[in-house]
Amino acid sequence: MQIPEAALIERELVIRDMQLTKEVRMTKKSLVRWLALALGLISPNESRKSVIDLLEALFYFQFSESKDPDAHELTEYIRKNREGAAVSEKTVLYHLLQLKNAGLVKREKGRYFFSVSPYSEKGDVAGAIEYNYKSRSDAAFLKIHEALNSLRKMHRQK
Repeated sequence: MQIPEAALIERELVIRDMQLTKEVRMTKKSLVRWLALALGLISPNESRKSVIDLLEALFYFQFSESKDPDAHELTEYIRKNREGAAVSEKTVLYHLLQLKNAGLVKREKGRYFFSVSPYSEKGDVAGAIEYNYKSRSDAAFLKIHEALNSLRKMHRQK
């Protein structure tokens, strides 16, 4: 019996343990790119910048303005601060949906903000991201334990 493995995947969790060098800490852009890589939101040598631009915009509104922006505000921020080609609101909405599906961002009344951990206050981005990734990894490991227990029982029945 062939198992459609791709259909079994509920979510992927990629987190990278990376060096946080002095050079990375020098600019906001390099820190945002580092975070996107560390959180598995982009691949190494990723040339597309849209998700990085969106993250930078979300961090700006969170840290500088203490505000939950809407898609239009995010798009305008990216357009003003992006080097090179313009970005469409459709692209911003696509990446917001991806971040929402990953559990990193929430939307209420048309405004976007980082998900809040039940153990932290709104604005605690580090706590929210940590809670999100730990919850997802805990759920995955629970299923891994279940599979290993089933396999152990199968081997013992011989």
